[in-house]
Amino acid sequence: MWIFLAQQAQPKGPPLQPLPHPDLPPVELPPPGYPAWLYIAGALLVLVMLALVIWLLMRPARGIPVEPKRPFHNALRALREILARAPGQKPGDTSAQVSAVLRTYFWERYHIPAPFRTTKELFQDASIPATSQRLRRYSALADWWDRLSFAPVPATADEAVKLVEQALAYLEEDRP
Repeated sequence: MWIFLAQQAQPKGPPLQPLPHPDLPPVELPPPGYPAWLYIAGALLVLVMLALVIWLLMRPARGIPVEPKRPFHNALRALREILARAPGQKPGDTSAQVSAVLRTYFWERYHIPAPFRTTKELFQDASIPATSQRLRRYSALADWWDRLSFAPVPATADEAVKLVEQALAYLEEDRP
């Protein structure tokens, strides 16, 4: 406590200058800053935009859209191509191609497992659904293409062309 009293006992010096000092320019305070929530919202917006750009660059590419199956048109086009090639190729090759086209047609259009069963299993089996009873008209043609495709029966190019024409006629009757 003596120290405090000792300070008061010192002689007074020149009088202090009143504030503000007349030789100093007036103080200009900067405008108040933006609120903190505005800085946080801006940072979040930048992060979201950055995440969006990264996601757009890193996402997997879209797959090529699958073309819808058109079994009738595919079978018709394939049979016409076979008909154009039939005179110049072996009859057995022609009949095997006709068999493959029609079996694929049965599978894609009617969901009958033609590529995986024999003709007898397909047309004499009682498990063929009632909705595909109209396909039984193909049984005679199926016997013929099986005979040409799998049996060593001598066949001419004319018979192979007739087979393709008959398959085209049956297919035209089955037009959707």
